[in-house]
Amino acid sequence: MRALIETFKTIRARHRAARRAGLRSYTVVLDWTAKAYADYDYEPKIVTVRASSPLAAEMNALLDVARSYAKITGQFEGLEGRALLLAASNHLKVIATFNGAHSAVYSDHF
Repeated sequence: MRALIETFKTIRARHRAARRAGLRSYTVVLDWTAKAYADYDYEPKIVTVRASSPLAAEMNALLDVARSYAKITGQFEGLEGRALLLAASNHLKVIATFNGAHSAVYSDHF
C-alpha cells in the first residue's frame, strides 16, 4: 500500500512540475491529405501531447505521427528536424486541437 501511495505522490509531483513549466495537455486530430493514404485505410490520428501552446502541440503531433509512419509510408524515412516537419505538414493536415487529454469513443450506439 505504501508503494501505491508513493506512486501517486510522484505522479502528482510530475503534473505540478509540468504545470509550473507551462506545459499543458493538448489533443490534436490529424488527417491524411493524399488520397493514396486513405486507400490504405489510414484513419485520422488522435494524438495527445504536452506542449506550451496549441501551435507547439500541433508541431509535436505532426512529428510523432511522421516518425511512427516513417517505415510504413516511406515518405518520412531518413528525414529529421525541419525536413521531417515540412514533409509531415505536406502529408497531414490538422483538423482540430483541443485543450486537455481526450480519447476517441468507439461505440455501436452512435
